[in-house]
Amino acid sequence: MNPDEKNPSFPFEERCAKTLEEIRTTTGITAWEAQFGEVPRYLDDPDFVFESLTEDYDLPLNPRIRQYFFRFNRIEAHWESSRRDSEIVGEFHLTHLYSTRLLSHTWEGSDNAERALHQELRIFDDTPRTGTGRMAALRTPRGTRDPDVWFFDMRQGAMEMDLDYGTYLDTLLITKGTIGWQYLFCDVGFGNPGFTPVARGITEMLEAFPQIFPDYDYTDLKARLRERM
Repeated sequence: MNPDEKNPSFPFEERCAKTLEEIRTTTGITAWEAQFGEVPRYLDDPDFVFESLTEDYDLPLNPRIRQYFFRFNRIEAHWESSRRDSEIVGEFHLTHLYSTRLLSHTWEGSDNAERALHQELRIFDDTPRTGTGRMAALRTPRGTRDPDVWFFDMRQGAMEMDLDYGTYLDTLLITKGTIGWQYLFCDVGFGNPGFTPVARGITEMLEAFPQIFPDYDYTDLKARLRERM
């Protein structure tokens, strides 16, 4: 099922449809997957979803988050550059806001502080196709209106990101989910050899994408990369 592009009620779906089409049709990108999932029963109504989040989980989320609401159980893409010498790979797997799962169900944590944190992190984006173990999550203690965004990988653990939910989704569409773009918003440097493949991919993306996708602004991402190199 694809979103009705004439339906003004779900503008984020329209933006996702544009991004998925760009991934499928852009010369130089091999798209292994770029699609919408199914629309779960009852979860296509934002009023019902936001009321249920409040009643079921005590999450009275800020109404601003509604502009990023989507009806589908998932929106996903997996792609890579067609160039043989390229380091660019991309993946995202967005989960419906009501269907997010706790990080503690996947990664319990190694001490009490980490276990407590993981019990508050709800995963909304992950990488099941590439299997990198990287995930983005909302921190949702009871009563939260504006949840912080955290990024998890198996080497660094959970890291708070310097952005909110809306900015995360905006940036995901700009980068097309290039693997590791989230580190540009985390307190990490790319000097560690473990970051070398990710840093090369992000660097290549920020050199190529402004020419391939001139409608998007990559200025802030380039500045963040310079700060971390």
